[in-house]
Amino acid sequence: MKVLMFSWEYPPHMVGGLGQHVFDLSRFLAQQGITVHIITPGIENLLGYETENGVHIHRVGISQKEGEDFKSWTFTFNSEAIRKAVSVNSQVGGFDVVHSHDWLVAYAGRSVAKIFEIPLVTTIHATEHGRNIGLHNRMQMEINEIEKNLALDSSRVICCSQYMQDEVCNLFGRPREDLRIIPNGVDPDLFTSLPVTPRFDIGDDEQVVFFIGRLVPEKGVWQLINCFPEVLKAVPQAKLYIGGRGPQKVALEKLARENGIADKVYFTGFIAKEDRNYVYNRAKVAVFPSLYEPFGIVALEAMATNTPVIVGNVGGLAEIVSDGFNGLKVSPGSEEELAAAIIKLLTDEKLAGNLQDNGYQTVKSVYSWEVIASSTIEVYNEVIKSIEREAKIII
Repeated sequence: MKVLMFSWEYPPHMVGGLGQHVFDLSRFLAQQGITVHIITPGIENLLGYETENGVHIHRVGISQKEGEDFKSWTFTFNSEAIRKAVSVNSQVGGFDVVHSHDWLVAYAGRSVAKIFEIPLVTTIHATEHGRNIGLHNRMQMEINEIEKNLALDSSRVICCSQYMQDEVCNLFGRPREDLRIIPNGVDPDLFTSLPVTPRFDIGDDEQVVFFIGRLVPEKGVWQLINCFPEVLKAVPQAKLYIGGRGPQKVALEKLARENGIADKVYFTGFIAKEDRNYVYNRAKVAVFPSLYEPFGIVALEAMATNTPVIVGNVGGLAEIVSDGFNGLKVSPGSEEELAAAIIKLLTDEKLAGNLQDNGYQTVKSVYSWEVIASSTIEVYNEVIKSIEREAKIII
């Protein structure tokens, strides 16, 4: 089986969790005998074509530059992706399935599936409505319409959680029988490498609380900063590491100063994998107080490093974490609950140990990429057979 994937993120170009998802899914599909070609934006000094882990990677155009018009860049990338797809299709003798990831590749995915007359599978990782807790301007409404058309034109839509399936059904009117739930996964082996020279000097006496993710409103990082003075009253050695980039960084730094805890909060900016692993290795707890989270891959990544987690009781995070078994849940927006949960895990070693052990077993048993790749292949086979049945009816 030959699968053509479109993704606007792929390592080393990573904005959120989508790029890691496509990287892991594609290599595990390849391990199970699927021929995978990925078309993704080009990156300066990287080859336009290469194979990695048995996956064929085609980079076209360039990644979006800071300040560049987003709509124009998206249209240009999709146009170049279509041209590349037509060329590669001829080289490989035709594809069996097109697999698109999110709205930024909607035009390419829909167009190529129609040109080649093959089924389109789409994974919707998040929605514009969900990210912004509503649609508040014309741009958001346009993106919502693109997402809707992509969902309706796809033979099957894959969602990462029950929460996301409900959202896609309610927002876009796609019948539930056309949707499939396949969770994201984590490969624990990716979290073992450590830096030769650590970027961060974490003292043995520091009680590290770690957040990593995009610094955007829906991640709820402001709650973490607001509640931290209360944490410090109970655990003076606590220190908050905030990993990642995003438009809220300056506002969050200001909030830390206003709370009088600037010396206890460290903003890492972009954090390389080895340095991320090092912080996880030293962290006492990982906290993800999201207000909106379609899945919550970061919680699984923390579990894969044997770090106990605290999450907002929302979306996919609520499905991953069983409160008191493999993590703790707090009500979204409740800084009091968040502070209490952090203090609890920093002061109760037995509870923290139980959560980290159960969390690691959850990753190994439920969120294995081998199982996820097999489930995805089942969806591919399903849509291929559906097309074949339709062809027989027409004949």
